[in-house]
Amino acid sequence: MSGNHLHEFLAAQDLEPALPLPQVLRQWCPPKANQYKVNFDASVFKEPNLAGIGVIIHDWRGEVIAALSMPIPLSHNVNELKALACRRAVQFAGEIGLRKVIFEGDSSVVINAQSQGSGYFASWEYH
Repeated sequence: MSGNHLHEFLAAQDLEPALPLPQVLRQWCPPKANQYKVNFDASVFKEPNLAGIGVIIHDWRGEVIAALSMPIPLSHNVNELKALACRRAVQFAGEIGLRKVIFEGDSSVVINAQSQGSGYFASWEYH
């Protein structure tokens, strides 16, 4: 008997299907005049168990002025891979003589550690 009441109740409801949440698209913005933006990230490849990092540098007009990609040893920790990518991005910007630079990556843990000058990177090396 109670099953019939539940069925009647549910049938009487004007339930709209749940709409999917909108995706938040973050649009890349160039840096201020006479500055550079260095974007970095790390990727893991299933075959043959490799990882890699990528760095791209844009000027204030949005033009690419340099890019770098390289394999790195595979790690079990994503933040470790992203930290290596960040470290290499900082070195790469210095190697090509950039001074007014904004670094941008998608790991808040890595960005915060780098911004605060912590020893977060001390134990991570790439070869």
